[in-house]
Parts: sequence; structure tokens; C-alpha cells
Amino acid sequence: MGVIVPLSILLPLFFGVLNFRETGVPARSILWYLLVAGLINLLGSVLGTGMHVNNLPLLHIFTAMEFYLLLKFYQHLFFAEKVPVLFRLLPLFFLITCIINAIYFQSIYTYNSYSRSLEALGIMLLAVNYYAKIAANTGAVNVTASPYFWLNSGIFLYFSGAFMLFIFSNFIVAGSKLNFSIIWNIHAALVLLMYLLFTLGFIKCKK
Repeated sequence: MGVIVPLSILLPLFFGVLNFRETGVPARSILWYLLVAGLINLLGSVLGTGMHVNNLPLLHIFTAMEFYLLLKFYQHLFFAEKVPVLFRLLPLFFLITCIINAIYFQSIYTYNSYSRSLEALGIMLLAVNYYAKIAANTGAVNVTASPYFWLNSGIFLYFSGAFMLFIFSNFIVAGSKLNFSIIWNIHAALVLLMYLLFTLGFIKCKK
């Protein structure tokens, strides 16, 4: 949970950089997301493990950045030219929500389960919308040949699996250490699965 999963982010990063010229604009948003996630994880490890400093403020910042970068992925995926105004305003709305949550509900020094849950719900809806567009396509298309199918699948499986963990995270923290370990190892497994599907997606970009 603390070593293998964080390092596994290097797999999709490697293939994303290797096939950078072949990746479309949506896939590059995922590459930026991985770079930001890797840097935040590294900084969090330095602060938490090396310096024994509360690193949860980083998670508050990362949540807003994560939503923005994944929203850009779906924005480029859904809209080739004109982007609806509401879609452009969503990152601002979510940022304001994160700030309000940090000020009035969950301090930057505590786990921001409310913001994480809201983010997961929004990203899940976008991922389902992508699947709906695939299902509505009546043409003969090899879906699994598309890198975006695998990138979207990684996002959907992670956020749908982690959604309940985000909602009940504060209760989990207050429980036994064994339950805490089990739940967050499940979360780590979801992250690993997402990175592996991202890797497959970037490999498909080469074709």
C-alpha cells in the first residue's frame, strides 16, 4: 500500500511519455493527471513519513486539481469544438465547494471525505456517460481498440469502488486498526487497477 502502489504509477507514465506523439488531446490530460498525482504522492511521503508532518492539506489541494484534470479529459472527449458554459464552470464550482468544506466542515488537517465523495460521484457520472455514448453507437466499432475505452474504464472502476470508502472514511478511521488496514488496502488495489488500465490505454495509443 505504501510502496508498490505508489511506484506503479511509473508504468502508465512510462508508456504515456513513450507514445506521447501518438496520444490524442484527451489522453494527454490523463498524463498530466498522473504527473500531478505522482508529485503529490512524493511530497506527501516526504512530509508524512520523512518529516512526520500532517500531509492532509495536500489532499485537499489534490482533490480540486484531480477533478479539474479529469474533467478536462472528458471535455476533450465529448466536445470537439464548442464546450458548454456549464462544463467550463464546473471546476470553479467544485473549487468553491472544496474551499467552503475546508473552512466550515472539514479542516485541511482532516480527511476531506465530503469533497472526495462529491468528486467521485461527478466523475462516475461522466464515465457512465461515455459508456452510454458507446452503447448508442450503432456502427460496427471495435471498442476495446480505443485507448479511451481503457482510460475511462480505469477511472470508472476506481471512483465507483472508492465512492463508498470516501463516504464512510471517517467512520473507518475511528474504528479498529485492522478494519482501517483492510479498507485502505482495498483502496490501494483500486488505485493499482486504475494504473494498470491506464497503462493498457497508453499502449493502445501506439496503434
